[in-house]
Amino acid sequence: MPLRVAQVDPVRSWQTHVRAMGQQWSEISARRTGVLVAAWQRAMSEMRRQHDDLVADGLWLTGPADFLAIVGLARHENTHSRVLEWLLTPTARHGLGCGLVRRLVTHCTGKPAPAPLAVTNVKFSQWKNDREADLVVWGEEFTLVIENKVDADEQPRQCEDLYENFRNEIAPLFLFLTPGGREPRTATTPAAQRAFNTISWRELCAMIETTLNESRPAAHAADAVDVVVNYLRTLEEQFG
Repeated sequence: MPLRVAQVDPVRSWQTHVRAMGQQWSEISARRTGVLVAAWQRAMSEMRRQHDDLVADGLWLTGPADFLAIVGLARHENTHSRVLEWLLTPTARHGLGCGLVRRLVTHCTGKPAPAPLAVTNVKFSQWKNDREADLVVWGEEFTLVIENKVDADEQPRQCEDLYENFRNEIAPLFLFLTPGGREPRTATTPAAQRAFNTISWRELCAMIETTLNESRPAAHAADAVDVVVNYLRTLEEQFG
């Protein structure tokens, strides 16, 4: 009687082989993943160590580099007016003399300011008829009234009142200082509209920088020059 040969189901055989291969691959993959993860952990630890070393040595730097931003006053309007009062005072320790005033007078008149330019007084927050002028610069031959805006809007009739309050001063000049150099909305009469000149903070920053580059401050003013340079950094960061 002939022997009967058992028939092997090829499908089941393939499935067995596929499962075995899948298990083997999973084991290989798990071992490789473990190696990779360990390598990543070592790399991350080394990166953290290098980061900590850089921080400890003062070589990993973040945050603002200008003083006004550090103390939270980089957009504070009165603080900027105070700094401008200092920069516009010829005898202040910045060593700029009348250079910045001369450039602002030229900007307003469209012609070179007289040289030497005699500045007699500079005042922050000058009140007249219940209206505040942010800055007033008095000279022997001119009066410069500056209305400074950073983020605040104009008050009702603000520029119109400033014009009325100072229009009878010696050769009055009116300057409206804003981030973008826009026209004042509260100068409503034709006379006031003609009187106000506009300037942006970016333009003023360029004037300060040029004045500083052309100045010859005394040796004892070196520290104050650093203050001007740091203030320029604030203006560049805030106004471009």
